[in-house]
Amino acid sequence: MGFEINFDWNSFLQAIFDFASQDPLTLGWQIMAKGGWVIFLIIIIAEMYRIWLDARQGRFQSKWKFVYLAVDIPRNNELTPKAVENIFSTIAGAQSSANIIDKYWHGKTQESFSFELVSLEGYTQFIIRTPSHFRDLVEASLYAQYPDAEITEVDDYTKEYANLKFPNDNYNLWGTELILTKDYPYPIKTYPEFEHTLSQAFIDPMASILEILSRLSEGEQLWLQIVVTPLKPPGWGEVAKKTVTELIGKKYEAPKTFWDTLEKPFELLGGISKEFQNQILGPGGDEVKKEDATAKMQSLSPGERSVLERVQTKLSKPAFAFKFRVIYLGKKSVFNKAKGVTGIMGALQQFNTADANGFKGGPKTKTGADYFRVNKRVAEKQNRILKYYCRRSNSKGEENKNLLLNVEELASIWHFPVITVKATQVEKIDAKKAAPPTHLPYDRKINPIASPVKEQARLAPQAPSMPSLGAQMPQEPKLPGAIVKRQAEPPSNLPTI
Repeated sequence: MGFEINFDWNSFLQAIFDFASQDPLTLGWQIMAKGGWVIFLIIIIAEMYRIWLDARQGRFQSKWKFVYLAVDIPRNNELTPKAVENIFSTIAGAQSSANIIDKYWHGKTQESFSFELVSLEGYTQFIIRTPSHFRDLVEASLYAQYPDAEITEVDDYTKEYANLKFPNDNYNLWGTELILTKDYPYPIKTYPEFEHTLSQAFIDPMASILEILSRLSEGEQLWLQIVVTPLKPPGWGEVAKKTVTELIGKKYEAPKTFWDTLEKPFELLGGISKEFQNQILGPGGDEVKKEDATAKMQSLSPGERSVLERVQTKLSKPAFAFKFRVIYLGKKSVFNKAKGVTGIMGALQQFNTADANGFKGGPKTKTGADYFRVNKRVAEKQNRILKYYCRRSNSKGEENKNLLLNVEELASIWHFPVITVKATQVEKIDAKKAAPPTHLPYDRKINPIASPVKEQARLAPQAPSMPSLGAQMPQEPKLPGAIVKRQAEPPSNLPTI
């Protein structure tokens, strides 16, 4: 006993055409009346929740307190960026997990750290911004690698410009967020690749960057900022698995989702049909693809094999989400993009490789525009990038789903120069500090007599004609962006003699 289903395609298509040919108001009303309002309600609720969650996260982050640490190392530093890689690995331990209630109700987010390299009219300084409750972690990791380093708390050098608005009569600004040219599993050029293959001499990539920074003149400033957020191990996600799987010639299978579960009945029917086809027509293409994958793995060229090895090496180390910002700020009378912008962007090109990854300016944040409303759009981008930089935002700006680096890559970009780097006006320590002799009276140990050469306040930059560090600084207006290093006060609870 059989039955037939007669389906009139012409009537079906005519009904669709009649429905779609109505005026937009009538069409929208019919969609809403037949249950479409549920979709719009879900969209509205989801958007309202997103706004509410952003406010909760902002309230949670407003409780954080930050400190700014200026780091100076000895001039005879012989440690490679491997030491800074160890510092980043230690800071990766600051990652903390949040349960569903903390994350989606209280708005708990992961704290971030900002590693900065700034040139204030040629005076160059390494600065770290850290949450105050992680200060001991940062200082301990620094002293573990650089026992003779000087770490001093300083003021935020950006606070004088936080309220600067563009267009401006006195200042001009160029800025951008740097993004990766390829998917994040592909690595940038890292410090082991800067070693000479024959002499094993390390060619420090920081040399060209510091040389550009030290050449700025009065009225010019150049800021580099890398905001890093530790990720939960392993932290690399499905993009990494997909990249490695495709590089070795295998077929990537995405993890199952809720929608995949709904499609299982259709997949079962498709499998039965495919098996029936194989029985009649012979094997399909799956066996051929498996053989092709094995052959591809064996026939990788040396360059392809090198890329695969570098990708796997990158994914074996701790991951950080990052925001890499560059700002060149200067008075209009001395603002020179050929020196400030072209120079620093050219110096950063040394981390780019054609077969793997590199950096480029992000289209959303780069302070440039074409065709229409150019001046207004540029001014909006200038205000936006300055605000994100001053706030050390780890979320605003360019899309950050693809912005992941490991500790080796971060150490390659931001590290202390080795002894061979001769750039001028980079703050370093001339000599080691020694502990006081044990036979000194107790009161001399607590409150030592100030040395006549002890620096009380350091301004940037220092002109050669200015008085020596031990002389009293003249009472003149502070130079723009001055970094004042405060001396630590002795504890107030010590016994008096």
